Amino acid sequence: MSHKHCPHCRKKLDGLMTTRIILKDSTNAFINQFNFPNSEAYCNSNECGPLLIENYQNEIRIKKDALNKEILDKLQVIPIVTTHIPLNWEYDVIDIVSSQSVSGTGFFSEMSGSWADFTGGQSNALINKLSSGEEICKQKMRYKCLVLGGNAIIATDIDYSEVGGAKAMLMVCMAGTAINLNLNNLFADKRDDIEMLKAKAKELNKLQSIKFPEVGYN
Repeated sequence: MSHKHCPHCRKKLDGLMTTRIILKDSTNAFINQFNFPNSEAYCNSNECGPLLIENYQNEIRIKKDALNKEILDKLQVIPIVTTHIPLNWEYDVIDIVSSQSVSGTGFFSEMSGSWADFTGGQSNALINKLSSGEEICKQKMRYKCLVLGGNAIIATDIDYSEVGGAKAMLMVCMAGTAINLNLNNLFADKRDDIEMLKAKAKELNKLQSIKFPEVGYN
């Protein structure tokens, strides 16, 4: 249908003094998914279609940030075990998940570690770095598991290595199998939080799957 004015903003369309044009049908349909009341069409004016799409992008970004915060606040309740077949666990295997953490040991940490080895003690600085790396890896794996639709991780393996040569970077690597665990008779004290996290992750996945259109024209 030919328009002389934009059905939404009512501004005059393409002419001698303007380059306003009606957006593509697919873009108009996308905007009508969240804009109420719906309009027959939108134009490319900065105050019309592009502004509505930008507003929706900002709204989605805020929702995703809020969901991520809620997930991260409770992420530690997702079980991680090294056992390959935990006793009495009923589950469906989803996929492998892995994570890495790299941190610098530094000159003083190296010296401290060497001196501790020499005296028969332990280097707290290095131990703390290893523990921190492990926790980072666990949180990353839990997050990946949730995004995949899982609620627990089994068959977890941890490896440590030094990378970077003279730079002395300490790397912690962790891998496991993400599963969808039947929680009916397990983790009664964590069940509600785990189910909530799965629901939040599902909602986050839905928001992340939204493809915003480029502003085009009929």
